[in-house]
Formats: sequence, C-alpha cells, structure tokens
Amino acid sequence: MGPVFAPGYVAVVAGGDVSDDLLPLVKGASSVMAVDSGAHFLKRHDMLPSVLLGDFDSCDLDVVEHFRRNGVKVLALERDKDRTDTQAALDLACEEGFKQAVVLGALGGRRPEHSIANLFLLEAYAGQGLDVVLASKDTVVSGVGGRGKLSHRSRIFRGEKGDWVSLFSVTTEAAGVTTSGLRFPLKDAVLRRGATLGTSNEMTGDEASVSIEEGFLLVVETRGSQK
Repeated sequence: MGPVFAPGYVAVVAGGDVSDDLLPLVKGASSVMAVDSGAHFLKRHDMLPSVLLGDFDSCDLDVVEHFRRNGVKVLALERDKDRTDTQAALDLACEEGFKQAVVLGALGGRRPEHSIANLFLLEAYAGQGLDVVLASKDTVVSGVGGRGKLSHRSRIFRGEKGDWVSLFSVTTEAAGVTTSGLRFPLKDAVLRRGATLGTSNEMTGDEASVSIEEGFLLVVETRGSQK
C-alpha cells in the first residue's frame, strides 16, 4: 500500500508506533536512520542503522550504547532546540543527497502534535528536493505538487480495491486536480484548504493516480475497513 517508492530511498525510523508489518520497508531501503526511541524497533529486529540521532529523552541508554558498540554513528541533539528529532533526520537525509525518505513511526501514538508537525513537513521538504512519505500499519501519506527542486505533479499509488483515499490541500487551494482509479473521479478540480471535497474516496482496483497543476496536496491512503 502506498506510492511507488523510488529506488535508493532512506528509511527513517522515528519514535512513534512502528508495526512489524513495516519491516519490509526498512529492509528495502538503501540506508536506515534511527530517531530516538525508534532505535528500539531496530534493536528488536537485530538491525543496525547507519546513524542514530536524537535528544534521547525516550530512548533507553543501554540501547544507545548497544548501537554505539556496534559501530553506529550516534548524534546527540540538544533537548532545547528549534526542530524535532525527525526534522533533524530529514535535514541529514537532504545533506546526504537522498531524494526520498520513508518515515515510520511518524503517525499515531500519544503525541498528536508530533503527527501534525510531521504532516506539514511533506510540503517543506518537497521544496528542498526530498520526497517525504509517512508510513504506518494502516495509513500512508504522501505529497503531490509543490515548487522548488522537487515538484511531483503526479503520483501513482497502489493498494487494494476498497482502500480509502483522501486528498487534502495544504496550500490555500490546489488547482487542476485529476484522479484515476477512484470511485469518485476528479477532473481539473479545485480543492480548497478547509474543505472536505477530497475526503474518503475509494480505490476501484489495485492502482490509482492523482495529478495537480498548482498547489500542494496530501494524499492519505488507508486500508479499507473490510481488511
């Protein structure tokens, strides 16, 4: 489920809820970054990231030392800072030249403010040349549109018939929105921030697409209720 991933993506394992179902996304990455308590997931699966970073306010110190002893680069961040640990990891991904980052543990959990912050990162990093995708057990969020170094004007995503697909405009409005493979197709539509026109569409098969002329959309794909 989710967009067609680019070869050579980096997997960023953050400190939110990470299901074992997401392990193939980690194993399929060309590089793996652990963010704070996201290290627990990797240790449980006997995997070593290329780097572990965070302020370690939620990661057990013995886990940090385990990775340090095994040659993992550990970057300790200040607790009082102007960006989240996840954003610091995405900044590092940009510096290292990655074009796509798949972030696990960025949605759900008991800190909704982090989920909201992570959603807004998609548009910001699209402009910096990094395509950010947020993945959880039942939901994948990707972006379409934007300006700057990276401008995905169209996106193909895969799933199963009956999966829910919702489109949300991050910009004031998103113009020229056209979809295929959805129960309620859109053609050259305008979606406005704060409106619900693009909410709860459904896939009619195992592949769908969305394209856009202006603005930036979040594409939220969630497993259908019958699964």
